[in-house]
Amino acid sequence: MKPILKESKEIAQALLKETPRFEPKIIPETQGVYLIYKRKKIIYVGKGKNLQKRIAKDHLSVGVRGIKSAFQRKVHRIYEIPFGLQMKKWISRNCKFTYKAIKDADMCSLVESLLITYLRSNGQKLLNS
Repeated sequence: MKPILKESKEIAQALLKETPRFEPKIIPETQGVYLIYKRKKIIYVGKGKNLQKRIAKDHLSVGVRGIKSAFQRKVHRIYEIPFGLQMKKWISRNCKFTYKAIKDADMCSLVESLLITYLRSNGQKLLNS
């Protein structure tokens, strides 16, 4: 069995090598970590118990529910994009996603933390602040 830190680093590195895409209909209903890109730069790192629900329903929703998404709140504050349909259109035009299914909740948290720390230490500005 691999030590947990080594395994989490391997998962994080694999996720960073994934090709970003915008295909919310094929996101699995499994636990995992995801990255949101804007123009080939990672702008957000997140995790969810159900990737389909977290990405497609929380981040891409057009109703009041979308206001609960930390990602949408940050986009609204930084880019001044109104919530609702304009937000959904902006995200679909400007953002792509990568994700990795991870069964263990602790591993998800560790991978998310490693990615945020790594990206910030390399000068990447994230909306996660």
